[in-house]
Amino acid sequence: MRRLLSLALLLLAGCGDDAVPATGTVRGVASTDALWVMTYNVNFERPSEDTVTAIEEADADLVFLQETHAQWERAIRARLSERYPHVLFRHAADEGGMAILSRHPITEQRHELARGGAFPAWRVTADTPIGELDILHVHLHPPLDEDGGLVVGYFTTSDARTQELMHHLRGAPPDLVLGDFNEGEGPAVSRLEAFGMRQAQAAWPPLELTWRWDTGTTELVGRPDHVFVAPRLRVAAVQVMQRGGSDHRPLRVAIEATR
Repeated sequence: MRRLLSLALLLLAGCGDDAVPATGTVRGVASTDALWVMTYNVNFERPSEDTVTAIEEADADLVFLQETHAQWERAIRARLSERYPHVLFRHAADEGGMAILSRHPITEQRHELARGGAFPAWRVTADTPIGELDILHVHLHPPLDEDGGLVVGYFTTSDARTQELMHHLRGAPPDLVLGDFNEGEGPAVSRLEAFGMRQAQAAWPPLELTWRWDTGTTELVGRPDHVFVAPRLRVAAVQVMQRGGSDHRPLRVAIEATR
């Protein structure tokens, strides 16, 4: 029930930006030197070979996953350990797990829960062909109050997401901020834009939906998944894949250095 209420709120929070259904189309043109990064909420309740296949087919250089756990780790390592020599998992209760799969060396800076936060965030450094990247991987507060309330949570949790994000952003600005923001447009998203960071999807419109949930009577949709890119990087291409067994869709982005 708690998860369903959270998903219902995403319908309200994520559809005000006139996003369209995911097409699976690659928008933009990436050079052979581009670095592909991907964020994907795999859904802790839905371990699925289809989802592992989606990660495999995306063939991204850096993969950031939310809602992983020990069962997910076993499935992913069994299929993808040769492709991704650098793998980090951090398990947590329910939806709080995270993972990073990388073709390139990654170094953990910090993994932490913000004060009052629902899920941890992870800051890492990746040594890539386009240079060293400082990356913040987030799963922000769901739009529910402390008692799981729907209506109150909708009106009160946007500040919680912003406070979590600002806590995790302390220090030097990152090159990438990505993950499940639990909002399509809102204060947390606006704060990153005010810092000069750009939504990857906005570089190659139209914006496409990254989440859907079939309740049996209707389909709820939203755009909670984001990749934000610092000014020193260019978004060369974007794809919202139509793959996997999760309620979320993999968001795949090609980035290039501007200098």
